[in-house]
Amino acid sequence: MGSWWRGILECLRRARANRLRRLCHRSPGLCRIDGATGGCGRECRIPEDSRPIRTGGGPVTVTVILTLDHWHAGLSGFCGGDAGLTPRLDALAACAVVFDQHFATEPVSRVNSGCAWAGDAWGASPESPVAATRLLKAGVAVELVSDLPAPWLTLAGWDREHGAGTVELAGERLVDRFVERVGALADKPDGRQLLWAALSAPSQVGGGEWPSCRQAIDIAMREWDRLVGATVDAIDELGLADELLLVVSGGCGAWLGNRGFEDFEPPTLHEERLRTPLMLRGPGIVGGQRRLELVQTTDLLPTTLDWFGEDPTADPLPGISLLPLARAEPGEWRDAIVVRDAETWGLRTEELFLSRPATAIEGRITAADDPETRLYSKPDDAWDLVDVAEQGRLEVEELGMRLDAAIGWIAGGHQGPPPALSAGWSVEPGETGGR
Repeated sequence: MGSWWRGILECLRRARANRLRRLCHRSPGLCRIDGATGGCGRECRIPEDSRPIRTGGGPVTVTVILTLDHWHAGLSGFCGGDAGLTPRLDALAACAVVFDQHFATEPVSRVNSGCAWAGDAWGASPESPVAATRLLKAGVAVELVSDLPAPWLTLAGWDREHGAGTVELAGERLVDRFVERVGALADKPDGRQLLWAALSAPSQVGGGEWPSCRQAIDIAMREWDRLVGATVDAIDELGLADELLLVVSGGCGAWLGNRGFEDFEPPTLHEERLRTPLMLRGPGIVGGQRRLELVQTTDLLPTTLDWFGEDPTADPLPGISLLPLARAEPGEWRDAIVVRDAETWGLRTEELFLSRPATAIEGRITAADDPETRLYSKPDDAWDLVDVAEQGRLEVEELGMRLDAAIGWIAGGHQGPPPALSAGWSVEPGETGGR
């Protein structure tokens, strides 16, 4: 990469760092926790009312999960959107841990949600234990309420007659029915319980001016906010806030239309289609954090198992438990994630995003020799507008080998930690990177 381009990137990074410092100092506690300091390097306090009520004392026995299948990361006030559209979500974000770099593995919710909970996150690995089977093995009773039938329920195993849980299709009564299920927790103090509400949203649109389908999107977001608010109220009124884990997440992002400066039909691995909010609240979790680590929907099953006191590494699952991050515990984390669609694979780091056609990878064409390889600077190029593959040929070669190694790990059934996604991974030029 030429020195002139490195200079431009450095200026952009410094400008972003300055913006983060100003935000951090205006909003104490709303930055990444690193010991006693925030991500800006200065001391940042955590609001007293967001400190954990109880820590330790053995595994908590209840988890409540709320999911919206398509949730654009910029539609809620706590993510920079309309402050009046989702007030209950914004209030929850202030006392929960928010993962701002949470990505789906696939840009289509019906595929991503099922694969993420089926143990086969990218559709390229041997069959792994589905979520229903794994939770049944852990002795977790699952009750799932959805407004509509969803194909991912089949992939995750919850429509099978093997006693793994119950599924109710509640339609427009989803909020009321789920609040009733939460209220029943007061009469079920023993055993491990998982309650899950799955709400649908308008599908991603392919064309038109931004934002397309805004009225339908606003209606869906208000219903989503109502579900979250009613659930939080029910939990708090029962005095269960210090007894359970609350997970609020999107299945994937959403493409809302063309702003006038992108391609009319952007790639399906566009960041808006992949990035979606994620929040956790519960005892032992340090509220008020905005975590910047790269996390994925595949991390939710290991996190849930970890919360129930199970070993999330007992089976070869593709994700990692998020509880150490949520508890602000020191330690290393992955510095890259893998995404894909039917035709493309991608590797995302904190600073770069590489995408390659699946056919080129299958044909063992290196990233540096593939004219269809694309490289984008992150987080500055949020809309994947400027391909810098030609200027960053060394980065293309390195990230291409990392992607090849990661795909090899996926195809091998997620055996052991993924070395190509870990911080400090390197490969000598000319090696195959694990393929």
